[in-house]
Amino acid sequence: MKNLRIGIPRALLYYSYAESWKLSFSELGLDVITSPETHANILREGIKHAVGDLCLPVKTFLGHAALLKDSVDLLFIPRYVSVEKESFMCPKMIGLPDVVRACFTNLPGIIDPLFHVKQFGDNAVREFTKPIAKAISQHHPDVYTLFKRNMNTAVEIPAEQNRVSARLLSEVGILSSHRKMNIGIVGRPYLLFDRHLSKNLFKYIKDLGANPIYLKPEEPDMREAMAVIPKWVYWDMGKEVVTSAHLFFKDDRVDGVINVCSSTCGPDSFTGDLIRKRLNQRNKPYMALSIDEHASDVGIQTRIEAFMDMIARVTA
Repeated sequence: MKNLRIGIPRALLYYSYAESWKLSFSELGLDVITSPETHANILREGIKHAVGDLCLPVKTFLGHAALLKDSVDLLFIPRYVSVEKESFMCPKMIGLPDVVRACFTNLPGIIDPLFHVKQFGDNAVREFTKPIAKAISQHHPDVYTLFKRNMNTAVEIPAEQNRVSARLLSEVGILSSHRKMNIGIVGRPYLLFDRHLSKNLFKYIKDLGANPIYLKPEEPDMREAMAVIPKWVYWDMGKEVVTSAHLFFKDDRVDGVINVCSSTCGPDSFTGDLIRKRLNQRNKPYMALSIDEHASDVGIQTRIEAFMDMIARVTA
């Protein structure tokens, strides 16, 4: 009997959770099909199906869904509402399955389980896996056990990049006169780690002779950062962005900070203003890099070069 083919679009929450999703579905006997890395044609296809006020990452997701929809039995588009008890995900992320259904016809079955820590607390993974088990006709305890185990392992892209960055920081002394420049990178994983959307930011900074540093903050770090600002950040990912910026601003091993954001993202506009006005008390070099579908590789690279030149002059 042919295995079910489940498609996972390589966009949005893919960059935060997909490694554990893929591992779990594979262990359950499904054929996991992921779309290729974003390229210009995928983005064009997404823009064609999107309405104008959708942000660039959602338009990108639609392009990936369009590429997968005719070649799989099921599309996996989870509905992440909250990943902790004190904040929510972006509204477009919450409504993503509905957006896809509204934009396309002739879709395969969509598995859209609800992940909602604010509502279900410690039972969030259990509730999340119930519709998955039903959709693939498997026993819920087996599905729950696999997902629970795999979601608790640090296999995701941000965790791996965090390990690399932590090692780079540990290898340099604050007073070293010959160390490489360290550039702190903050932003949502689906912008930073999609090489087409970010214009291969990490590689370009490395090619310029500097270390791009990304940190995934822990809970104590987030509580420390939230204590510095007047009110806690309302959005899950926005809270991580603000906390990472806070950590970079106070770390003498980090020479400057780049905040990569989507130009039409409301939460990014708020957190960017918060970072610039409230957190950078030491006036460390800081740049907000706003990206949309019209951003060019050359334009982004020129801004990065100018930013690093400014740091070099300031620290000379």
